[in-house]
Amino acid sequence: MRIKVLLFLLVFLTPTTRASAQDPTKVAPDAYKLQFENEWVQVTRVHYGPYVKVPLHDHTRWPAAYVYLNNSGPINFTHEGWTEPVLTRPPTKTGSFRLSPTTAVGETHQVENPNATPSDFLRVEFKTEAVDRMTMRGRYERKTSPTGRNSRKIEFENGQIRVTRVVGAPHQVLDLKTTSTQPALLVVLNTAKVNSTIGAVGKHTTLETGNTIWLDRGRRERLENLSNTPIELLRFDLKTPPNP
Repeated sequence: MRIKVLLFLLVFLTPTTRASAQDPTKVAPDAYKLQFENEWVQVTRVHYGPYVKVPLHDHTRWPAAYVYLNNSGPINFTHEGWTEPVLTRPPTKTGSFRLSPTTAVGETHQVENPNATPSDFLRVEFKTEAVDRMTMRGRYERKTSPTGRNSRKIEFENGQIRVTRVVGAPHQVLDLKTTSTQPALLVVLNTAKVNSTIGAVGKHTTLETGNTIWLDRGRRERLENLSNTPIELLRFDLKTPPNP
């Protein structure tokens, strides 16, 4: 009878435990919060508090961008089933980002922040057809932007996405438009007061670091910077359709 009870627990309880360990927003809701999702992208806001240890969970399988929202120290990732399980992410700088192709195989890991400072970033996952998947890699540091005028600089492009750093000068207007086939996601990198025609943002509002703005296909919008300092955005244009 004791053996039968143990078998029951192995068959029925173990899959439930494993399933709950897969979704980071359920395993560690203080660290991972879903910020935005549609058929094109999924944006997760990530916060690793000082000295926090995040339990075992599955990592994304979609190609992804990691947009760093503060200066933070190294973070340790311990992977289940790896020969050399511990990988250390180097320190990050506000406004920088990293691209990762990830893989269909996926990975499962724990996270430890050994620092007194938190680590805050957005994980932007691309749910679109992964053209040139393995080219989507690398770290891109924030550069000094021209002062007194708007600027746009493409920092990465492949068959799937285009990443552009957009700067709106104080009291200047940014014209934002998308094509009939390619929507875009904007990530706000610093706080600024704006006057906007974008419906989800509102007329007069304050954009905060880490806010996201979705621009659907075939849109033309305006974003006026009402602040005395520049507003900086990362723009992700999605060049391929969503996966069915």
